[in-house]
Amino acid sequence: MGLPALQGDYLPHGRWACSPAEVEAAFVAGRGPERAAIWRDWLKALSLLKQLVGTVPAAWLSGSFLSSKLVPGDIDSVFVVEAADLQAVRQRPQDWSIVELLAGGNGAKDSLGLNVDSYILRWCPSSGANPEPGTDYYALRGYWDDLWVRAKDSDARRESIPRRGYVEVMIDGYK
Repeated sequence: MGLPALQGDYLPHGRWACSPAEVEAAFVAGRGPERAAIWRDWLKALSLLKQLVGTVPAAWLSGSFLSSKLVPGDIDSVFVVEAADLQAVRQRPQDWSIVELLAGGNGAKDSLGLNVDSYILRWCPSSGANPEPGTDYYALRGYWDDLWVRAKDSDARRESIPRRGYVEVMIDGYK
C-alpha cells in the first residue's frame, strides 16, 4: 500500500489502495485547519456508519480533497458495505434512516453537518465473473470507478477521459 505523489493537481490515474493513516499523512498533515476539519468529519461519518452496519471493508475517496487545492469544500466518499450488513440495518428503521443519509450524497452535509459527500456501494460477494441475479453491484462499481477518474472540464469529451486517480482506503478489509 502507499500513495504516489500528485502529478500536477491530481493523483496519477488509477485506484490506489492505502490506509486511513496514509491519506491523513498525504492530504491532511500540515495542510491547514480546513483539511483537518474535513478529515475529522469523514472519520465521524465512518464511525457512525460502522456503529450501524458493523464492518466497512473499504471506502473510495475522491474529489478536490485528493488534489492540490489548498482549501477543498468537502471530501467525496463511497463507503463499501456488504449487502447482508445493509439488509440487517434495514430492519431497524431509525438506524436505516441514518444509513440513507450517509448513502445520499449531501445527506451527511445537510442533515448531519459533516463536510462529506458520501454514498454507499452495496457489495455483493459472489464467486466467478457472474453477478448474483438481481444485483447492480458491478454496474455501480463501474460507475463510481469511471466517475472518480474524471477531472472536471468544460469540454464534455475531455472530461470523460480518465485523467486522475482516487484512493481505496482499506478499513476492515474484504473478508
